[in-house]
Amino acid sequence: MRDLLETLAEGLWARIRSLTLAADRLDRLPENPGGVAPGCEAREEVAREFVLRMLRVAVDPVNYALLRQLVGESAVPLVELARGVNLPPLAVAERVADLVQVSLASRSLVGDQVQATAAASAVVELVEGVGQALSRLLSEREAWAR
Repeated sequence: MRDLLETLAEGLWARIRSLTLAADRLDRLPENPGGVAPGCEAREEVAREFVLRMLRVAVDPVNYALLRQLVGESAVPLVELARGVNLPPLAVAERVADLVQVSLASRSLVGDQVQATAAASAVVELVEGVGQALSRLLSEREAWAR
């Protein structure tokens, strides 16, 4: 479980780091007084917000179906992903953009390939593991519920 949490945290850290570097560059522009780059005092709030956003994106049923398609594959063409969830490629491209923003996927424009990240594998493993544990509990307690 700790490995799953560390993997998720690492994925989010990479996203926060790239956003912080970009915000810092913008804040340094004379025409942009900014203040977007997070300070040390906002660390816990930023962490919580990014975790919650990642979970919101990941648990959307269609997004989760996309993650399940991606995990275990080296790369999947966007049009193939679209067929897998029965949506138009343009709609899937937007969903993939959401997954990329929360570090659950990466997208290569060459060949329009999408890949799961280590964080995506951790999310799927977490959801599937909890689902299996719950299924076992339901089976064990089915007779009791009657």
